[in-house]
Amino acid sequence: MRQPLFIVLLFSGCATAQPGSSGKALPYDMRQPARVFELPSLLTEVSALTDVDDSTVACVHDESASVYFLSLNTGRIIDSVSFAGPADMEGLTRVGSEFFALRSDGLIHRLGDRSARLAVRDTFRLAIPNKNIEGLGFDDRTGLVLVSPKDFMKGSKEGKDERVIYAIDPQATAKAPRVILRLSLEDLERQAAALGIVIPKEKKGNGKEKSTLKLRYSSVAAHPTTNHYYLLSAVDRTLLVVDRQGRLVDLVSLDAKLLPKPEGITFMANGDMWLSSEGKGRTPVLVRYTMKD
Repeated sequence: MRQPLFIVLLFSGCATAQPGSSGKALPYDMRQPARVFELPSLLTEVSALTDVDDSTVACVHDESASVYFLSLNTGRIIDSVSFAGPADMEGLTRVGSEFFALRSDGLIHRLGDRSARLAVRDTFRLAIPNKNIEGLGFDDRTGLVLVSPKDFMKGSKEGKDERVIYAIDPQATAKAPRVILRLSLEDLERQAAALGIVIPKEKKGNGKEKSTLKLRYSSVAAHPTTNHYYLLSAVDRTLLVVDRQGRLVDLVSLDAKLLPKPEGITFMANGDMWLSSEGKGRTPVLVRYTMKD
């Protein structure tokens, strides 16, 4: 296995600005990541990210029901544990000492701690209408596991416009999902315009411009201090940040060269934000952003 490359970025202005880029309201300088690790080719399709401890994160990748533990000091894989057969694994989050791993069709494995080698303690399916579900995150404030579907409800204008976040109680026997936030793509665009955030657009055949914003969530996380929800959309390389009421805080177009397909997000206790991106024809990466002073 090729050793990952560790880079400390001390550049200025190297990240190319894109239409819609903001980050002004965030406690991070999205143009200046503190560290970038190139991950081994084994994780080319890295799909999720969760904190483990101060020096470790864990991830999964497509087609393999395995959890990979990564050192935040070296970027190397320090351990890996398989818990099921091949599957389209898309989500992962830590709840105390346990881990919840999500398959794209809504099947969730509740796994034991690392000392038990992530033994499967329960398996259940999310009772929601979505068919393509990628995001899991743990909300320390409420004690709930957040669920962010990638797809939307087709068949009506309202369904295509709505973006939903669900939550489940990991301690409940019947883990019935409930909607905690309903977002409107159209309304988010209006809020962005009011905040001076330019939404990327493309010209149609009739000469009219149409928004290219998709917001199809690949991951979700709750910030440890601001309590805002952070939602990654890999398909349009967008980071959406909203408050607990669903009001827009910021909308950031991520650097396509650095993060070609951002699939994972997690926060450390000190507020550090880590993003992971699939390789998409290049090397997968793990990127750290530190909070502004």
